[in-house]
Parts: sequence; structure tokens; C-alpha cells
Amino acid sequence: MNYTPEQIAEIVLKVLKDENEHDILLFSYDEKRELAKNPNTSTEILNVLATNENPGVRWEVVNNPNTPTETLKVLATDKSSNVRWWLAQNSSTPVEILKVLATDENLCVRYWALDNPNTPAETLKVLATDEDLSVPWWVAQNPSTPEILKVLITDKNRDVGWVVANNPNTPAETLKVLATNENFGVRYGVAKNLSTLTETLKVLGTDEDPSVRWSVARNPNTPQETLKFLVTDKNRDIRRAAANNPKTPQETLLSCFY
Repeated sequence: MNYTPEQIAEIVLKVLKDENEHDILLFSYDEKRELAKNPNTSTEILNVLATNENPGVRWEVVNNPNTPTETLKVLATDKSSNVRWWLAQNSSTPVEILKVLATDENLCVRYWALDNPNTPAETLKVLATDEDLSVPWWVAQNPSTPEILKVLITDKNRDVGWVVANNPNTPAETLKVLATNENFGVRYGVAKNLSTLTETLKVLGTDEDPSVRWSVARNPNTPQETLKFLVTDKNRDIRRAAANNPKTPQETLLSCFY
């Protein structure tokens, strides 16, 4: 059921006028959800709604900016994984709660906690060696893990090179190492990464794999010297990509047609 702003205001005013827990419990499911999501709802009422039997109501409590940290701590152990999942991906969730969710028994909850930019580096460092090999992949995607990425690429049992190569926060020196990876998909990621050094792009501009050279041709940081070379590549798509790169000198393009 979709409420009008006037109806929502009426529900909130009704509760604010007489904060009676028994009255709140008598509300319909839709009324409880609207009350739980309203930013004007008091912390006392949110605490009551946080114990509601319906996970949809508790889910709304998680997203309310007025919900106390202590209540969120309780919801971090909620029996519904959907409630914990939403708490894990919320950018307002306190760090101490994200630490708990990062070790949740439910894999999806852990994934979202690992993907949250507010999850502390020390927590991510521990989970980078998680026994579930898919977890390090999520650690590698977190924008707050530049130092941890250096460690991840040296672990032969956790092939996360492709993910690390595509992370915009991967250190340039780490990308330089990945540029020599035997997997062309990893080199492709390095070639398109805007953090890749020009010297590394020069090397990848002569890569044997056409998809890697194509990615170099499209990178706005590719030096003109490399673009001059790629504009004459035997692959038509690579030539076109190099020609469309704004850094390619105009005289180079003219020489190709005349």
C-alpha cells in the first residue's frame, strides 16, 4: 500500500501524540513500515519497531537515520539475513558493527560488509585470507584496500589478479607487476586502469593480445608515442580506438589518410 504524504504525517502525529507501545503494536504492517522509515520517528518508537516480528519493518528501522547504535548492534545479529544484509551495505552503519557483519555466517552478508567503503582495513586484511576463496575477490574490490591488494596478488591460491587490476585504487607499482601476468584478462584490466603509469602502458601497447592493445588505445593516459604506434596497428578496432583517443596528434591522423 502506498501512503500519501498526508496519511504518513497523520500516522506519525498519532504516535508522537501518545507514545504508547501497545498502540503501536496494533498498527497495520504498512503503518509500521511507514513509521519505521520516517525520519521524525523517535528513537523510543524505533526501538519498539526493531523487535517487530516482520523483517520488513525491521529492515526499515535499519535505514532510519535516528536508529540508535545500540539498536543497530542488536539488528546485526537479526535472525533474518535480509535485515543483516541491508545493514551491511548501509553507508551509515558504524564501523564496530561492520566488523561483526564481515564475519557473518551468511556469505551474502559478509560480501556486502566487505564491499562497504567504511569497513576498516584491519578487518579486510584478516578476511583477505578467508577460507572461502570467493571472499578475497570482494576484498579486492573494496576501494579502501590498496596495501592489501599488494598481498593478494602474491597468493597463488587466490587468483584475484583480474579484480585487483580493475580496482581504480590499486597502487601503480602493483599494476606494473600485474602488467606481466600470464592471464590476458589481467593485463586487459591494467591497460584500462586510469592509475596505470605511462611507462606500463607503453609496454602493454605492444602486447600480443589485441584486446589488451585495444584497451591501451582507449586509455586517456596513454602517451602519444604509443598512440602513434597503435594508430597503424594491423587490427582495425585498435586503429579506430587510437584514432579516437583525444591525445592522438592530429598530424598523426592526417598522415594515416594521406
